Amino acid sequence: MRKATNIISIVLILLYIAFLVIGWSSFPSELPTHFNASGVADNFGPKSSLLIDPAAMIGLFLLLAVVETFPKIWNIPAEVIEDNEENVLKTCYMMFGILKIAIILICAFAGFMCIYSGFPSWPMYFMIGVILLTIVISVIKIYGNKLV
Repeated sequence: MRKATNIISIVLILLYIAFLVIGWSSFPSELPTHFNASGVADNFGPKSSLLIDPAAMIGLFLLLAVVETFPKIWNIPAEVIEDNEENVLKTCYMMFGILKIAIILICAFAGFMCIYSGFPSWPMYFMIGVILLTIVISVIKIYGNKLV
């Protein structure tokens, strides 16, 4: 699972970078850089601000990948014992994998919203919901594994 989510994450980052490189000359010189909750642009900046998205993708991916490598530092909300350790770790690895992919997609959607006016904002809210739901379900599963 970890290998698959890392590969998916890296491919998504590379696809987004390729999209930026290929389309760079066709993007307007000034783009929206912030949107209100309704999805209406309320701040503008140079197209170089698009470089923040891949930097955020790479930085957050690396941070989660490094933290994922050291389970001893995780603050797991239940006692991990020999009987439940495998299930708890599997749940945590799945959570990390989903979070990596969701965060990368949020950054990509933010870039698309800046480039294409009228790009819907609902995917951003959907991915934030996925992140929150993933965390809640993971914590519930971990507490359930505590009883095993």
